[in-house]
Amino acid sequence: MTHPIHQALRLTVGSLATVGLLGPAAIAEIIPVGFDEVDLPTLSESEQATLDTLQSVRLPLILSEVSPDRSTLVVATLDRLSQTDWRVKFLDLNTGELIDSIVLEYEVFSPFLPIQWVDNRTIRFVQEGVFGPWDLVSLNRDTGIVSHTTVYPTEEESGEILGAAPDFSHFALRVYEEEEDVIYLVSLRSLNRIEVARIPPDLDIQPPSWSADGDRVVFVTSSVEEWDLYERTPYSPNLLDPVNQDALGRTPPADNLFLQENQIKVYDLSAAEPLLLHLQATDDPAHMLAEARLNPAGDRLLVKYLEPSQLTGREFPSYLYPQRSYYQVLDLAGNALATIADPALAGPLENTGDFIDSDTVLFSSVAGTNRHFFTYDLGTSSLATLPLPPGSVDPESWAVSSDGRTLFFAFSSVTQPPEVFTMPLDGSAPPRQITQLNAEVAAANKVQVNPVSFATRNGPREGFLVQPAGAPFPPIEEPTVFWQQGGPGFSMANEFAVEVEMPFNLLPNFGISVLSVPLAGREGFGADLYRLQAEDNNFGQVDIGEGVDIAAQLVGDRWVRRDQLGVSGCSYGGYFAAQAIAQYPNVFAAANPQCSLLDAFTEWQLGYSSLLSYLTGLTPMEAPERYRRISPLYNAENVTAATMLFHGSADFLQIDMARNFHDIIESNGSSATLYEFEGVGHSIFDTGLQRIAAQLQVDFFRRHLSPTTDD
Repeated sequence: MTHPIHQALRLTVGSLATVGLLGPAAIAEIIPVGFDEVDLPTLSESEQATLDTLQSVRLPLILSEVSPDRSTLVVATLDRLSQTDWRVKFLDLNTGELIDSIVLEYEVFSPFLPIQWVDNRTIRFVQEGVFGPWDLVSLNRDTGIVSHTTVYPTEEESGEILGAAPDFSHFALRVYEEEEDVIYLVSLRSLNRIEVARIPPDLDIQPPSWSADGDRVVFVTSSVEEWDLYERTPYSPNLLDPVNQDALGRTPPADNLFLQENQIKVYDLSAAEPLLLHLQATDDPAHMLAEARLNPAGDRLLVKYLEPSQLTGREFPSYLYPQRSYYQVLDLAGNALATIADPALAGPLENTGDFIDSDTVLFSSVAGTNRHFFTYDLGTSSLATLPLPPGSVDPESWAVSSDGRTLFFAFSSVTQPPEVFTMPLDGSAPPRQITQLNAEVAAANKVQVNPVSFATRNGPREGFLVQPAGAPFPPIEEPTVFWQQGGPGFSMANEFAVEVEMPFNLLPNFGISVLSVPLAGREGFGADLYRLQAEDNNFGQVDIGEGVDIAAQLVGDRWVRRDQLGVSGCSYGGYFAAQAIAQYPNVFAAANPQCSLLDAFTEWQLGYSSLLSYLTGLTPMEAPERYRRISPLYNAENVTAATMLFHGSADFLQIDMARNFHDIIESNGSSATLYEFEGVGHSIFDTGLQRIAAQLQVDFFRRHLSPTTDD
């Protein structure tokens, strides 16, 4: 049974299923959202127009180096919600104009490496070919003339491009074989190729890093976990699987294949014996080798190391789940010239670095709730933070002018939709916005953000509060949704986000504040906080308890009333929301768990078994009571909060668990609705479905979180 509410408007989005919203009474339904017309009683016409504008946000991607005359970049833009609608254009760095080019739009569809400028009018790049294995493409922007050099073997073989040298003199190729894949370095001048390595099919090899002249190249190889989460069956997991044994801390380093098979090799293609340097993760200290970058001269190497987690009560460290990162600069004899172990780069997962000249490294890293740039000067051994406002750079989308003085990069924040910016690399001036890609989005975005700090049982926790623009800060009894990111482990950084999974710019634009506070297990606050979630018997409890502490302060300080506090998140964030309302039924008035882990037993058997093994230190066969306690499903009878679930029918986190969670809440007499998005996997990567989900989310929290009362 469904009940219309406020302004009922008929909305057709492609072809989607009939959706009915719930009235204020305790009604429970499972509602498919699929491929028919939608009846959507929800936002007013003007609010739908605002939503459409906000959800039109596009992401800029820098694809090229800067042209020699510093006038132009090649950029692409993508729809943020669907990660589709790839549009490639020239960006005039002097005017900020995005210049259409039919030939660019047609030719550039998957550049494998940054696009290079041959001169001020001509670009060159490598990409997977349409009719051959891969193409070397040259394109003149004035004449529109294009040249393709298709590179393919005369004998049948399959493989993948690993990369090409900056001067296009060489490329690297992985050829698939039955027992061992072969890594070749191929000369584009002579088409000769030399074999440099043979690796098992289950070994991963990163895109290589080259010297500017293409003579030297470095590879990183490592054994990787085969996720295939959508292919799991009840017979898939194995307690003795090396992945699970590493995660549980039960494999001696001498027997740990992830450590043993991790290595770096540097080759000099101009030498009779090409192998120049060989580093192994087993070298002292036995830390994983995560990344390696050559400087332009090819005489120095930047290496990212990962320190394994050593958790209380576990005999051996876990190498697949590191606790900290740091960097070293080496010469090509393997001697350390510098160790860069700054807390800002402790990560371990969300930082990366590369040389911008022979003596300077540019890092991007999450520190606190910001993702910023840092420069390291090898001559002075100093790490400097570039003067950026609160927000997030795109670590994959930046370029430096040929003179090494100017940085161009993509950046966003809650108050700044994604755009391309520029600033001097010496930090002498603040960033300057170049593009106006999302000007309409910026005009429609009426929010404000303030940093916040709370005391918890495990120490202070810092985050940010996003409110409707003009709201008083600190707030006074204001409807607020406490949000958590997926993961766990991933950072919770300040960025522009309008999807239901991360509603920073969604809910506050419709009157509901969003509180983002990274808790135990999050990156950006040091190794102790990062590994705290996996310590002892903490998982499913430690960060939930911290969130409850924060909720108590929100109520105690009159930022919210208890009937004004909601909770939401997707994936692990959905788990947090579901576990919180199941373990602490009197804290949150309303919850919107999305794509949620709900049953630890089935997750270990059918999903990400190694992650659960790492987080708990035990398997469900060894500790069934612990797995029951950390599963929201088995405490669902406690839930009193109004609950709206979003879940994809094709999610690797099984839809049946969401149905069961819903049914238990329903049988207990509480308000529960499950929206089952048909054909959707983990998260809603569809613009039309996001439009529906956004309106459902806004409406749900409006109805179940009491409004602000004027004093």
